[in-house]
Amino acid sequence: MNKKELIKNEARPKAIIFDMDGTLVSSLPVIHHCEDEISRKYLKTSLTLEDVISKFGPPAHTIITDMTRDLSEDVQNRAVSDYYECYRTHVSSRGLVFPGITELLRKIKISGLQLALFTGVEKKMMEYTLNPFKLSEFFEVRITADDIQKSKPDPEGILLALSRIKADAKESMYVGDSPADMAAGRQAGVLTGAALWSPENRGDPTTEHPDYEFRSVQQLSDFLFPKAKSSQEPYFGSRWTEGKKMKPAGRPRKDEFFSIHWDRKRGRGEGGWALRLP
Repeated sequence: MNKKELIKNEARPKAIIFDMDGTLVSSLPVIHHCEDEISRKYLKTSLTLEDVISKFGPPAHTIITDMTRDLSEDVQNRAVSDYYECYRTHVSSRGLVFPGITELLRKIKISGLQLALFTGVEKKMMEYTLNPFKLSEFFEVRITADDIQKSKPDPEGILLALSRIKADAKESMYVGDSPADMAAGRQAGVLTGAALWSPENRGDPTTEHPDYEFRSVQQLSDFLFPKAKSSQEPYFGSRWTEGKKMKPAGRPRKDEFFSIHWDRKRGRGEGGWALRLP
């Protein structure tokens, strides 16, 4: 049996664990806005988008505390509170659920598959992000930075999610958009799925050789719920290529950007890559 036959006959995962920022929700615009606001208010300097991206990893309170480390503890605490309030206020207008995500989560839930969330942010930030878009209700378990001692790429959060939903790692998948997501999933022993639909530059997850690469939410949906006569398998990760070099997966060139038009009345959006003109 060759690798192609193995894929066709392989059972789909029975449990799906999602990352949040950059996978379910595009939160980079609101994160940039609020970190820049805090920096200008307390440090009298502005932050570029690249400055903000370089700080990704720790939970928000750690990032803000580190930004204001030369100030008094009282001022640091105020800065963290101001950041939380800024994010809570602006996430519904500056954040965006990636098109197709809500429908996919609903489909997974009603199918009987187990559904969990593991995000590297604290519980308060998770609630601020999920609640305005009514996404919390889909997950039977939600793991945040408050629940663990070690952040990604350590597998602690994924293992805790598996334990709480009583799922077998070999029958589960972690879907995320960063190299740390893929490394954490691999160390936890689950299948890894790279969310390449995200325009947010948190690093290229394909560098960690995920088991599957999904260039769109629809591809992930088709993988989890294959059509009866579908023979198209366009999103296998390097685990199944036996060392063969694959076509680069969907990340933008330097002269490209991702554009999303969001129709709030209809509750959906459309997006795609566009060429950045000189």
